[in-house]
Amino acid sequence: MQVSVRPVLFSLVLVMFFFAAPFSAGIEDEGEVLSEYHNGLRMMREGDFFGAAAVFMQLEGRFPDSKNVDLFVLQRSKCQYYLGEYSKALAGFGYYIDRFGNSVEVSYAYFFLGNCRYRLGRSTEAVESWLNAYRLSEDQRLDELVQKSLKAAYAHASTVALSPELFIDIPDDKLCAVVSDAAPYLTGGVNAQEAEDLLKQCGVTVAPRPEQPKRPRRFTGALTIPIMMPFSGELAGYGQDIFNGAVIAAEKYRNETGQLIELAPHDTRADPVEAARLASELAEDNSIPAAVGPLTSDAAALTSATLACRDLPIIVPAATQAGLARLSETTFQLSPNIELQGLRMAQYAIDSLRADSAVILTSSSADHLRMSRAFSKQFEQLGGEIIAVEYYRPRDRDFGPYLRDLKAMIWGLPPDSIFFTNEYGDTLDPDGIPVEIDCLYLPGEPRQLRQLLPQIRFYKIEGAYLGSDGWADDAVLKLGDDVTRNAVISSPFLSAGNTGDYVQFAAAFDSRYGKQPSRLAALGYDAMRLLINALEAVGNDRERLVKNLAGIREFAGAAGRVTWSEYRENMYMPLYRIVSGEARPLNQTTTVADEPPTE
Repeated sequence: MQVSVRPVLFSLVLVMFFFAAPFSAGIEDEGEVLSEYHNGLRMMREGDFFGAAAVFMQLEGRFPDSKNVDLFVLQRSKCQYYLGEYSKALAGFGYYIDRFGNSVEVSYAYFFLGNCRYRLGRSTEAVESWLNAYRLSEDQRLDELVQKSLKAAYAHASTVALSPELFIDIPDDKLCAVVSDAAPYLTGGVNAQEAEDLLKQCGVTVAPRPEQPKRPRRFTGALTIPIMMPFSGELAGYGQDIFNGAVIAAEKYRNETGQLIELAPHDTRADPVEAARLASELAEDNSIPAAVGPLTSDAAALTSATLACRDLPIIVPAATQAGLARLSETTFQLSPNIELQGLRMAQYAIDSLRADSAVILTSSSADHLRMSRAFSKQFEQLGGEIIAVEYYRPRDRDFGPYLRDLKAMIWGLPPDSIFFTNEYGDTLDPDGIPVEIDCLYLPGEPRQLRQLLPQIRFYKIEGAYLGSDGWADDAVLKLGDDVTRNAVISSPFLSAGNTGDYVQFAAAFDSRYGKQPSRLAALGYDAMRLLINALEAVGNDRERLVKNLAGIREFAGAAGRVTWSEYRENMYMPLYRIVSGEARPLNQTTTVADEPPTE
């Protein structure tokens, strides 16, 4: 019997446990092999998975007769997994299981195999792999990870039918731990009696899950939705990504209801004037209920202004400049605007940190200036005081002058003060004297943040760190907790991959296009889903569509949640805390499994 699991699940959190697992400690081999192998392990610990994969691949090729060749294959596959090369990793773990099926480490290979399959949308096979890992495992920590994976799968899936055959050969002392969670999904299959016997063995009784209602068919004929994107020129790839995501949403709707929604690509050629002209023409065609696009903020601004006296609803998926939707009452901005990041961090500083004072150290790039001005204005409106603001240039690497100025302003000294006299009359170098402020707002690019944060620590400027989406990069996350200081950051770009909605979308996207979707593809998918839901609810009347869309709150999408403000801008801006090299959502209980304790 096969397992049938709808591909809606959790995102696998990439937490690595680098310690002495049984198969990585105390191995014996010739000197060169040992040296290269441990070099590969070191590179993995440092996050250089590309380099580590090359090391293990060379070991596998140069020493095919080594008694540790199984470890070379396993570690190489793990590196590919952490690099996001799920198809390559899948092949590697499958090869490992086929060739080294009697190895004591095979349970770990099955667990990673399940993770790869799930990342690729093959959820049925993922569940089978996890159960095989559990059946073979002699590691309690791995057992717990499998249980978390399965439990989250059942919690997020809408239809599941498990076969009792999958639980054969699981040791009796471990069986009931996984059977109990699977109980609601075991009783509806063709082997109902076997399932009941299995549940009775564990003392579990449960009623079958109710059938999910089918979605209604709203229309009797086909509708056409224009997609206004650059399909030629240097931005064509971005436009195509959004279009491909929208295709998945339209196909999903057709498969569920039989209703056809045709997507019509309209090439803006990355020209704002062309985008506005296209929108003007589409607004005159009453058979067109709504449109998606354009791509950039410049094009969206001119298009919205053109539609100011028209009734055509448009969803702008990717543009992030503030105020775009205010130019037309029928424009909806799906990506949260840049200024919202600053607003959310100011609210967090006042409401959660109880901060009275703040300093701002920001790049002078346009986006970061917008964030900083929004933070400053909101922080002061909520009763806080901005003590000092420093701007550094996008090319700067030495931030010492700016940090000295900040310290001087916090102390109330002239900016060019070189020495500081304490209460005893001692003359001190201020660089080494700690100074404390409630919070520091530090929006910036990963390249500069990587250099700035250690320098802030060196100059002993103490306070809660508040950051922007630029912090959500491995170059910053891996600096270490002593440098990132449990910073809280705002980012609309970390949501993709953390929800069942994304996993379901990613599975369909991979099946059609043979690759994992980008964030732009997820935005195209969400834009089309929003329109489809509105069309289902009120039909293709433009005025009613605008009212329906404007009322959306807490829409769960593949790229993140959507809640419109009164000006039809998406106000959903999640916050994350940086801990142990990860950006973890604030105020959310983690329901996903960590990676297995392997090295």
